[in-house]
Amino acid sequence: MTLDLALLAATANLAPSVHNTQPTRWALGDGALWLMADLARQLPVGDASGRDLRVSLGAALEGTILALGEQGLSARTVDLPGDGVSARLELGEGGPRDLLIEQMPQRCTWRRGFAACPASQTQALAEWALVQSDITLIGNPAEIEVVSTLNERTSLAFYRQAPYRRELVTWMRLAPTDAGYGADGLSAEAMGMSRFEAFGAGLVLGDPGFSILDTFGLVVPLISEKRRTASAAAVLLFHRPEGENPINTGRTLYRRQLELSALGFQVWPMSVLADDPESAAELSARYRLPASDRLISAWRVGPVPVSAKSRRERLPAEALITT
Repeated sequence: MTLDLALLAATANLAPSVHNTQPTRWALGDGALWLMADLARQLPVGDASGRDLRVSLGAALEGTILALGEQGLSARTVDLPGDGVSARLELGEGGPRDLLIEQMPQRCTWRRGFAACPASQTQALAEWALVQSDITLIGNPAEIEVVSTLNERTSLAFYRQAPYRRELVTWMRLAPTDAGYGADGLSAEAMGMSRFEAFGAGLVLGDPGFSILDTFGLVVPLISEKRRTASAAAVLLFHRPEGENPINTGRTLYRRQLELSALGFQVWPMSVLADDPESAAELSARYRLPASDRLISAWRVGPVPVSAKSRRERLPAEALITT
C-alpha cells in the first residue's frame, strides 16, 4: 500500500474552511493517517467555541476520504478521538473512486455577482434540494430580498464590533505585500475587488476609518452586498441535527457544496446569519426548519459567469504535513 501524503494533503486541502484559515494538518503515525487541527488558526473572536474550526476539519476529512479513493485507497475506519480536534483513519487497499473528486478543483467560494441561471438548471437545483433533508431552498426573489436585508443588518452589527472587524482584517489579503498573500486568507481577487476597491476596503474596515464613516451613515452603502445577492439563483439554508459532531457536519457541508458544483452552482456563504442567534432563530422560524436542527449557514448560490476567473489561495503541501 503506497500513499502519496503530499498529494493527498494538497488535494484534501481544497476543502473550504472558515476565513480560508486552512487549519487541518496531516500526519502518519501509529499505523494510521491522522488529521489534526492547528489550534493557532482558530479565530478567537469569530469562533471562540472552536465549532467553525471543527467544521473546517470535517470538510478536510471528507476531502481526504475522496482523495484516498483517487489513489486506490480507502479509510477502513474513521475514529474521532474525544479531543474533538483530530481524526484517525485506518487505511486499506482498493478504495472506490467517488465522482465528486472531479468537482474538488472546480468548487470555489464565489464572492461576486452570479450569472443568469437557465430555467432547466434552476429546476435541477430545486429537484436536488427537495431530496436533501438538510437543505431548505429559498427561490422566490421577494424572499431572497428578505434574507438579503437580514444579512445586511446582521453584518453591520458584527462589523460594529471592533474586535470582530480587526480579526477579519487580519485574514484579508488586500495587497501582495500582506502576510499570507497567495497562501491563505481572503484575497482581494477572491473577493472580486479591484486594486482600488481593496485599498478602500482597508480604509473602511480599519481604525478609525470605520467609526468615522459609520457616524455619517456611509458604511452601509460601502459594505452592502444586496445587488450581488439579488443575482443569486437561490438561497439555501444548510441545517443539521443540533447535537451532531461538528466534524461530521463539516463532512456533509463539503459534500453538499461539491454536489452543487456538479450541478453548475457555486456558493457564497452568509455565515453571520447562523452565527447570530437572533438571526438564526428568525430564519429557522420563517422557513420552518426542523425543530431538532440548527442552522449551519445560509448560502447564496448561482452559476459563475463564463468569462470570470476564480481564485483559490492554498498553503503548499509541505506546510500541511506534520510529524
